[in-house]
Parts: sequence; C-alpha cells; structure tokens
Amino acid sequence: MNTDRIKEIQQETAYPESVSVQQALLKVWNETKQEQLRINAVMRMMAVSFAKWLRDNTVTDDAPKLLLRLDMKRYTIEELYDLYTLIAE
Repeated sequence: MNTDRIKEIQQETAYPESVSVQQALLKVWNETKQEQLRINAVMRMMAVSFAKWLRDNTVTDDAPKLLLRLDMKRYTIEELYDLYTLIAE
C-alpha cells in the first residue's frame, strides 16, 4: 500500500474529506506497516536459523548438492529447506 492507493481509496468513499475517513485510513496504513515489519522480522529469524542449521548439518565440497550429515545423502538447498521446515515444526 502506498500514498496513491490511500488517496484512491479515500476518493472512493462517500465522504473523502471526512476526518474520520482519513483517520481510519491512517490506522489501516499503520497496522499494515506494523504487520509487514513483524513478517519481515520473522522471515529474517527463520533465514538466520536455517543458515545456522545448514552450517551445522551439511558438508560442502563444491558439489552441486549439499551432503546432509544425518543420512549422508545429497540435497539441493530447496530440498534441505523443506526438510528443515519439517524438523523445525
């Protein structure tokens, strides 16, 4: 959401110049921004956690796939992330 979208929504209301409409839109803007910050923080935390898990549980040897110490099989990063999300739950 951006200021242009806010103005567009405001103009679509019955009373676009209403202070209460402006306050309601500002409230939605702030709540949306806070939620996005929270999501970003969670995503960053998961990325760091996954990176640490990769460091501790895989062997890198310039092969295209990483070797998982647990079963000594090779996996792509995507496959390892899927495994990680199953384990982390």
